[in-house]
Amino acid sequence: MSKCPRCFNPLESNWFAWTEAKPATLENDERASAFSGRQVRMGKTCELQRPQDAAPNWVPEPQWPETQLGGPAVEICPICHYVLPPMWRWGATTCLVMAGARATGKTVYIAVLIKQLQMHAERMNIVVEPANAETAEQYENFYETPLFEERGILGSTPSASTEGSHQHEPLIFSIGVWNGVKHYLAIRDVAGEDLENANVEGLPWQFFAAADAVLFMFDPLKVDEIRHQLQDLVPMPSHHGGDPRTVLRTVMRLLGQGNPKLAVILSKFDALQALQGVRGSDWGRIMNNAGAAFSRDPSLRPAPYDEEDGQRLDAEVSSLLQKLDAGPMIKNLENPATGQRYTNRFFAVSALGESPVGARLHANGITPFRCMDPVRWVLADQGVL
Repeated sequence: MSKCPRCFNPLESNWFAWTEAKPATLENDERASAFSGRQVRMGKTCELQRPQDAAPNWVPEPQWPETQLGGPAVEICPICHYVLPPMWRWGATTCLVMAGARATGKTVYIAVLIKQLQMHAERMNIVVEPANAETAEQYENFYETPLFEERGILGSTPSASTEGSHQHEPLIFSIGVWNGVKHYLAIRDVAGEDLENANVEGLPWQFFAAADAVLFMFDPLKVDEIRHQLQDLVPMPSHHGGDPRTVLRTVMRLLGQGNPKLAVILSKFDALQALQGVRGSDWGRIMNNAGAAFSRDPSLRPAPYDEEDGQRLDAEVSSLLQKLDAGPMIKNLENPATGQRYTNRFFAVSALGESPVGARLHANGITPFRCMDPVRWVLADQGVL
């Protein structure tokens, strides 16, 4: 089913809306502003609902919106008034939310994930590309150029309250045609600052509950024991975010009675892998287990998602999180306060492969580890990628 890429609500076949393609004047749109969390100015809009006596295969007359608006029209989401890419309703959309505390690596992960998706799809003669001009510009300016060309460390996602924040708009990518249907991936990159403040509520945040999956990133360098053991092995980050366990509680409150999958991702896994060199420690012995699923990366193989490998990794990362004093967080997943248990799985990823040095990438460059796993798990049920 197709969903709106901003509010993540399904686009029902009995409700349509449009706005002027080239408006002469702009005015505040209350519905778009309410869902966006900021003032949105648009041209005139119109909407049409299915008549009660309509045939089962009813669709609006092609010229109906033009006659209502007096000129060329573009389709918008009837719920939040987001401008939909052409032919959007006839595709299928998987909606993801990237969440976590500040400095957990969400933005870097997205930048690398798209490159990995493109590489993986290319091996199957499929193209992964931005679905609209806004995504192409946003990905290039805030993800691709700073990381892959300037080789710097991406800054934190700006708060939703920041003027001009790019997080108000989703990233939308076409990921090929599967089973005769064009598929899209819509990603909302949420600022850790907002989730740490826990003052998120209302229509601008309802997309959490409507998402297909929430990817929650847990940074092991937030744990004092790990920071202490790694002090002389990897550069320590200068930015400190909030407690990931507190942020996860906020995320689960936003999920409410929704039913998204929940991927808990142990990020910056290269830092834990560096513990292989710590002799005489429990962590050294754990990370030197060559037979562990977290010691290999099958995620780019041109084959369906390996469910058995995923379950093995899930059990291993769950054990690692227990040792990282995250037991209460795991119990919260199993018995959430909302009473709604979410399908969840644990993952381990490293977007860069090596810890950065100051504000620059490591001299060894970017060597991602298992970045594809969470998204391939979400898409596996649909037979995509």
